[in-house]
Amino acid sequence: MKSHHKKYDINNCVASGHKIITFFLILVIFFVPFTLLSQNNSKKELTVNDYSLWAYLNTDKLSENGKWVSFNLHYQSGIDTLFVKNSKQTKTYNFPGASKGEFIAENWFLMMSSKEELKIVDLLTSKQEIIQGALRYDLGADPRNLIILKKGNAGKKQLELKNVANGKSVITNNVDHYWYNAQANAVAYSAKVDNITTIALLNLYDNAVTTIASTNTDFAFSDLVWQKNGNSLAFLERPLDDKEKTTHTNVRYYTIADRKLYTFNPVTQDNFPVDMKIISSSFANLSISEDGKRIFFGLQKPLTSIDTAQTQIWNAQDKFLYTAKVQNEGWDRIAKVAVWWPLENKFNRITDNEYPKMMLSGEQKYAFLYNPQHYEPQANREAPLDIYILDLQTEKRELVLQNQLGGETGTTVSIYGKQLAYFKDKNWWVYDIESGLHKNLTKDLGVYFSDEETDWPEESSPFGNPGWIQESKTLFVYDKYDIWSIAIDGSSALRLTKGRENKTTYRIVSQSKEQSKKMNYDGNYKGLFGANERLLIKTEAIDHTGYCFWDKKYGVRSLLDKNMHTSQFIPSSKNGSYVYREENYDLPPRLIIKENSNSKEKILFQSNQQHFKYHWGHSKLISYTNSKGTVLNGVLFFPANYQNDTKYPMVVHVYERQSKELYKYVNPSQNNPTGFNITNFTSNGYFVFLPDIVYELGNPGQSAVDCVVSATKKIIASEAIDRTRIGITGHSYGGFETDYIITQSNMFAAAVAGAAINDYVSSYLWITWGFEKPNFWHYEFGQLRMGKSLYENYEGYLRNSPIFHAHKVNTPLLSWAGEQDAQVHYYQTIEFHLALRRLGKINTMLLYPGEDHVLMNKKYQKDLTERIEEWFDYYLKEN
Repeated sequence: MKSHHKKYDINNCVASGHKIITFFLILVIFFVPFTLLSQNNSKKELTVNDYSLWAYLNTDKLSENGKWVSFNLHYQSGIDTLFVKNSKQTKTYNFPGASKGEFIAENWFLMMSSKEELKIVDLLTSKQEIIQGALRYDLGADPRNLIILKKGNAGKKQLELKNVANGKSVITNNVDHYWYNAQANAVAYSAKVDNITTIALLNLYDNAVTTIASTNTDFAFSDLVWQKNGNSLAFLERPLDDKEKTTHTNVRYYTIADRKLYTFNPVTQDNFPVDMKIISSSFANLSISEDGKRIFFGLQKPLTSIDTAQTQIWNAQDKFLYTAKVQNEGWDRIAKVAVWWPLENKFNRITDNEYPKMMLSGEQKYAFLYNPQHYEPQANREAPLDIYILDLQTEKRELVLQNQLGGETGTTVSIYGKQLAYFKDKNWWVYDIESGLHKNLTKDLGVYFSDEETDWPEESSPFGNPGWIQESKTLFVYDKYDIWSIAIDGSSALRLTKGRENKTTYRIVSQSKEQSKKMNYDGNYKGLFGANERLLIKTEAIDHTGYCFWDKKYGVRSLLDKNMHTSQFIPSSKNGSYVYREENYDLPPRLIIKENSNSKEKILFQSNQQHFKYHWGHSKLISYTNSKGTVLNGVLFFPANYQNDTKYPMVVHVYERQSKELYKYVNPSQNNPTGFNITNFTSNGYFVFLPDIVYELGNPGQSAVDCVVSATKKIIASEAIDRTRIGITGHSYGGFETDYIITQSNMFAAAVAGAAINDYVSSYLWITWGFEKPNFWHYEFGQLRMGKSLYENYEGYLRNSPIFHAHKVNTPLLSWAGEQDAQVHYYQTIEFHLALRRLGKINTMLLYPGEDHVLMNKKYQKDLTERIEEWFDYYLKEN
């Protein structure tokens, strides 16, 4: 082949300057391209054999002054390693299989190993101490003091109090369990010696031990709980298993100041239900009111086995389906809650079969009661609620909320001191317990606090209510973009952030246990923030993410804002340092640290260094318009080692809105719960496209066709994609969309659909086993977006069912499902397979035994991943 490049002969140049210029021309024309080519060729093609090199990076802890950071790497082989790295990058420790790491100041690091070892590392000297047989540990009020439960001799346990600074220890033998309270700086523990079990209290200030209670071999102590301020504790005295039929469980309550022990004996209570026993469980737990005057505990009838041999009677007027009805037996099988006043030895039941569900008021003097079946039978997943307030002392009950939004919309009732905040009629309201008055807090603020742009038919739900400030009685609520601080008495409302101006969403990040969601029996307590507390806030927009602080003095202070995906932000507790994780699709996650407000950010750790040895793709945000003129986004992932003069195949992955995946790094892997992995495809020479989809109520199938086809045409017109080699795939709702789209368009040369709904009629008349509910709600109010019942829009249900358009399919389809799928029955996949079989279409169906909606067995994950990739390779790759 002849070269068309002009020949240059240095000897023909008459001047030395010309010679130099000519020499550099030769370098530019020949040597520089060769160098770039060499660099490009030095990178390797990623293969399946390389996938095991990749790990997942997670931040763990930051020491109080930011000098040390702990993080872990998880490999799909199951091997985890915990690392501790100095922020000056001078030293790194690694601990394979370790977990539960904690820093003590800047001096020590503790962690549990998989071999029941507690390792104590002196970060200054690198000296390590190993405590064998450690089962758990806690840090004392002075974190240098450790509380350790460990194995002793002859199968017994020991409680060790250890000071890491001086190495001194105090050991108590024969300890079964311990419960630590930081406010009291004391440990309660149960011990057994010579067939006598005791509950004792160990004061960590002076190591003084007080015996609280003792019992003989017929009983055991369990479920101990502390009063929040550490002034008292309560526990159960349970009969052993073989004694349950002849004796009963007692509740014991101990006040530390006066060293007095109170006992609740159900036999001595005239109003105690004789057919029930005392328990403590997740929804009927033992607890102490904050003032220490009331003890709450569970009651339950002994559970009997359900007779599955009897004739089932399904009555259309029953409140619940037969399957749910037999499980709770008219609420008889559901645990109830009771309250006891130890000083008065007074006892009352709170919940019963009429009102089986409850939440406590903020001061725990009242209970809010409701019955989820009051409005049953109905079509939505969760029925509305009538909520009553019960005065625990007087037992007076009164209706306070009627027809309140049910649980499907998330938590809509928030409980504070003497107020009940709730979301109703698109606004936040507050009910004052003492006055009995309701006040609308948000009606005059000029913004929506529920998602008015949702394309779901269900009544719009609130954006959220992360918590409140107790001292100022201020409520935090969200609109679409911003955080609002609203006085509970309605006197003021302040927008703390300015996200609406640049379409950036601001959300509070929980930074303490007090701010995290905690159970309030059948509800949740909201986050509790201090009056002068600094809030950590996450910011997100379509093409950038970041973090900021907010406090009363300075308002919003930006910390970082990047065209990357940022996450796992941890600020130090004593200075301005912080660490976080950042990533891009073509940049593996890395830890970034900033040591103070004036310092520059620096890379502390880069995960997956081998990434840079391989060809890799990159991602790009795409905008497109559907046929109705709606401007939407999507994410296009380019093939590894992309050449713009080559035409590539493309796989389109469908679900709903996926543009938030723009900056997320994807490890290559064969262990994928739905068999799909973006990086596997880009490394194998594919474009991958994730378009956003919006929906018209009653017409979800055609909405998906419109958006996906419009988006794909836009990509084909602007990128190096072979229009004859495009595939489509999706799972669950995306599986339905995939199957429907290939009945309406021949654009795709191959398709893969997992756990797809194919028959809107038969699936509508099916039970969602995970909820024991008819599937009506999924269509009329939920993701299937019909908005009306089958009998109000029969034609619409037929029109949106892929099964009734199967004769128009010309795309080879690989379909799969789990045989134990509780969300979408695998018969939906079989129906479509049989239709395609009868019509002579190309379809292979995979059914995975024992698997649910997604695959959890690694063997099946690998099998599905390989089969999907082979399917697309066969139909989309040039042979």
